[in-house]
Amino acid sequence: MAFDDVVKLLDETQVVALVTTRQNGEKTATPIWSMVVDGVPYVRSAYGEVSWWYRHVTAGRPVAFALGDGSVAERDRAAALELPRADVTLVPIAADDPVQAAVSAEVERKYVGSARSSIDATISPEAVRCTFRVAEA
Repeated sequence: MAFDDVVKLLDETQVVALVTTRQNGEKTATPIWSMVVDGVPYVRSAYGEVSWWYRHVTAGRPVAFALGDGSVAERDRAAALELPRADVTLVPIAADDPVQAAVSAEVERKYVGSARSSIDATISPEAVRCTFRVAEA
């Protein structure tokens, strides 16, 4: 799968399944939101640094996206792990990077019909500090 396909998935899918690896080597899938700004994909930890997927990423463990509707991970994390995957790299973005405003605006646009509390969590200062650019592995 080409990286362009990953970008398309992250742009067009409401919920994506981020696959990370626990300390014991076990894979786990987490349903998260993704945003694409000017063709560049981003993800944020709406729960900040306490999110376990965020801790897996910052510990340097492998990261991938399940290729399909990530909302399956909301119902059945094991089923999400059965989907094909694309390995990626997540690059931290500084909280004061000018792109952060565009990423927050994309959250507002893409998730307009979602619960306001979820949107607010994803655009909070804590979440902004936990923003990554998605890059090829």
